[in-house]
Amino acid sequence: MKLATFMAKACEYAQEHIDSWDGEDREQLLQCTSYQMACFFAQNTRKGKNGVECDIILEELIERPMKTEKEWENILNDIADELGGWK
Repeated sequence: MKLATFMAKACEYAQEHIDSWDGEDREQLLQCTSYQMACFFAQNTRKGKNGVECDIILEELIERPMKTEKEWENILNDIADELGGWK
């Protein structure tokens, strides 16, 4: 399985798990997932070694409607491209 696919699954699962919760709870509950994605980007992209913001995908996670795995994979690949591409 490609890393981007694994990351996309994690994002979709996180959104699905808290989809019925509103407000600030959503942001607080999805911070961990965003931080996890930032760590993967930091370790697996060409420019990531300089650090990646921990809230790199937090807004996308909070947004409704929730995204599909394929949508997440596209978002994550776009971010990786902005960070110089996958290693």
